Amino acid sequence: MTNVPILLYHDIHADAAKPKNNFAVSESEFRRQIKYLHHNGYAGISLARFLKEMQTAKEKVEEKEKGAPEAASAAPDTRRQVILTFDDGDISNSEVAAPVLKEAGFSATFFVTVSDIGKDGRMSWEKIYELSREGMDVGSHAMTHAFLPSMSSYTLLNELLLSKQVLEKYIRRQVDFLSVPHGFYTKGILGIARDVGFKAVCVSDAGYNDFLDEDVFCLLRFAMRHSYGLEAFRSIVSGAPQLGVVAVENTRTFLRKVLGYRFYHKLRSWAKRT
Repeated sequence: MTNVPILLYHDIHADAAKPKNNFAVSESEFRRQIKYLHHNGYAGISLARFLKEMQTAKEKVEEKEKGAPEAASAAPDTRRQVILTFDDGDISNSEVAAPVLKEAGFSATFFVTVSDIGKDGRMSWEKIYELSREGMDVGSHAMTHAFLPSMSSYTLLNELLLSKQVLEKYIRRQVDFLSVPHGFYTKGILGIARDVGFKAVCVSDAGYNDFLDEDVFCLLRFAMRHSYGLEAFRSIVSGAPQLGVVAVENTRTFLRKVLGYRFYHKLRSWAKRT
């Protein structure tokens, strides 16, 4: 349970459609990935479910150490686990991804930008509430999808707190997780997110998380890319990513740190046009 990969998806596009960018995955490729997980003994789960199971396991260990009688419980799910997350709230999340996940008996966490809800190409409040009602987890992708490091502490506090409160009001459930827009974050952002009440923050840096660390709060994820085939996907979920995957992610992380948001964003925009 300690080396569970977190996967990051964005939009799922029709096979005949041109992908918006390298983070868009075709419907057929997404189906192949979920089929692979399902047929190879993996359980695709949400952050909420995973952390709840971690807490339950911890409590059982503590009770056993105290000598308390072991309560009868259902047989544990021994499948390997993969945490599935989706950023931005694209309409394909509810129309394509969710039905495929439900067919496999999987759950996931959908991070939505509150100010974009109901806009062209984005999920509506009705769709988001339906996801939540059907057992999917809904998280915050901030209020406006703005570049958080450029905000003052006061503005940032309002950005995160308001997104959490609005989502909780409309889906009628607690919102515990934040995904940082654009993937840029600082210690200050993580601190304010914790103060606001988020239990964890998902970022775009690639890697695996040490869930044995009780204070783990900033969660690394592997972004699913249009250019990755099934072999690359298999290597990521197995815990041993291909050298090509490592090279791509390390290069991206290096450029983000060296160039900063403005130049990195310009470089990405240029790459999309070429």
